[in-house]
Amino acid sequence: MPEPPEAFAEGRETIHRTLIDPVSKLLLSSSHLTLTQLETLLAASISSEKNAKKGQRRLFRSSGARISRGSYNRTLIQAQNNVIRSIYTILLLGYVGLFDTSTLQPFLELSDELQGYMEELKTTSNEAAGIDQLKAKLWEVTTALAKRQSFKDAL
Repeated sequence: MPEPPEAFAEGRETIHRTLIDPVSKLLLSSSHLTLTQLETLLAASISSEKNAKKGQRRLFRSSGARISRGSYNRTLIQAQNNVIRSIYTILLLGYVGLFDTSTLQPFLELSDELQGYMEELKTTSNEAAGIDQLKAKLWEVTTALAKRQSFKDAL
């Protein structure tokens, strides 16, 4: 039985809201994913929750671009591989001793705080200033990790 059109519309709207979210944009700009890959991952997740058939999952993408199943699947595989490689990078750095879990703790805490922070920003009148503060905080935390001092001196 085909998926009802309202299920596609709801899914597309959810994806659209996520993609225009300022924090999503900020995080995406420094991630290993493209906008299309993120959109495809979201479409795959939402369509899976709605038990859509595999052939219909591409119809959940919010961009409205008509793409073939093959193109959708290639983009999905690329996105999944980028996520997996990012996870393996973190695991590798921990394994070879370049940093330990205490180094990752600020990132775990920051990711937990992002959602609440965005909800708080929506109630203020100056969301742009809040996004700038968040961007500065993200930059501070990520550059601290990249500095040599934050890695364990294993050599």
